[in-house]
Amino acid sequence: MNTTTTTVPSGNLAAAGSHGAGPMRTAMACELRLLRADAAFWIVLVLMVASVCYGVAAGARHWQSQAALVAAAQADEQKRLSSLRKNFDEVSAGRVTPASPFRDPRSALWVGLTHAATPVAISPGPLAIAAVGLSDLHPSTVKVSARTKDEFLFADEIRNPLHLLAGAVDLAFVLVFVLPLAVLALTYNLVSGEREQGTLALTACTGADLRRVLLAKLLVRAGLPLLVTLVSMTAALTLASSGAAMSWALAGLLLATALYGGCWAALAAAVNSRGHDSAHNALALSAAWIVLVLVVPAAVNTLADTLFAVPSRAEMVLAVRGASVDSDRERDASLARYREEHPQAQPDELQRGSPRERVARRLATVDASASRAQLVVTRHDAQLARRQNLVDGLAYLSPALLMQLATADLAGTGGGAYSAFYARVDQFHAQWRDFFLSRARADQALTAADLTAFPRFLARPAGVDPTTVASRLVGLALLLAVLSLWAWTGLRRSERT
Repeated sequence: MNTTTTTVPSGNLAAAGSHGAGPMRTAMACELRLLRADAAFWIVLVLMVASVCYGVAAGARHWQSQAALVAAAQADEQKRLSSLRKNFDEVSAGRVTPASPFRDPRSALWVGLTHAATPVAISPGPLAIAAVGLSDLHPSTVKVSARTKDEFLFADEIRNPLHLLAGAVDLAFVLVFVLPLAVLALTYNLVSGEREQGTLALTACTGADLRRVLLAKLLVRAGLPLLVTLVSMTAALTLASSGAAMSWALAGLLLATALYGGCWAALAAAVNSRGHDSAHNALALSAAWIVLVLVVPAAVNTLADTLFAVPSRAEMVLAVRGASVDSDRERDASLARYREEHPQAQPDELQRGSPRERVARRLATVDASASRAQLVVTRHDAQLARRQNLVDGLAYLSPALLMQLATADLAGTGGGAYSAFYARVDQFHAQWRDFFLSRARADQALTAADLTAFPRFLARPAGVDPTTVASRLVGLALLLAVLSLWAWTGLRRSERT
């Protein structure tokens, strides 16, 4: 996008000096008047406001759909528990005889495995609508039961994988991809435009510090779209989420956005300081946007996937199925040897097909499958942790990657939030298995009091790790400092040309 750029005439600077006004203030006022007459400037601002509003609205729709799925799962749970209590009362009163142990509402094993399985979900924070993050890669609810963890952690395909590759359009997308374009569109010819119009030398003749004048122009051209973005996103997030206005995460997001926009403004100033024409600057900044926003993050993800590939779900399914088959074979062999060695002693629980034998067989299968699945899940989690550590370390190569990670962390939809959530799910799963399987091993039937004492998952909003967020902000600040130093020292060349 080409914009008309002129600098402060020498007469204006001389008058400013005679009246005691600083050249930076005069340059900023003059640049603001010039931008107000430029239609391209208003187009950039309108597009930024529209993009921010659309991104917030898209994030709100995503979490509304997630909430609807969670509500449907909870309604299904209430329906199943209501049916379970009704059947329990009828069986306890002797009005109904269960057709099989699987349908017996007093069986702790079968109730814990299927009938009473409870859905749990991560509770979104007040800033969740700002970034979809990893929420589109994880199921909206996790149905915890006494089965192995792989049967509920990796049970669902969330979306079409081709759609997931394209990513979600949310506020994070607008900030990472669109905001740099708005800043670069107004700053790519900051110095080159002055030189091509012949006003750079005219400004230098006034005796004013040329770098300060160009800094004033940069503050106006980059600061206004950034300011409009900050104001519009604050208003949109506050209206869409009542808790966002009072959230310290919002302050962190505003700071991250300011630092990120400053990085691109400093990069534009640094490229302008090289002394090339506007066409060259536009091409160089476009290439920089492609490399820093698209190429580097994709390369980092590819490298992480190559070095720390996680076990596939097919491997996990095969491991668990193998454990089940091995457990059945080992138990059948043990029972066969016992019957052969003790032909006169055939207790009821060892009779093939008896309720007790079926429960014992199922318990052995569940325990063997759980131990085998835990090995694969542990490998999966360890590889994910190594992969995340690598991505965190390489994120400093790109301000876009740092901004994306910071936005997801502040929204509570990053890898840290989901790792903490699944750690809590793991603890709850252990409580659930202990409640039901301990009664099943003791051949203890469920009571009416047990039906109201099932373990419950305590939902809490997704937490934000201040240390992780601070490291992202420090990274953006360091990049801004390096680019600013490069631009400030490079503008000396413009003073001599």
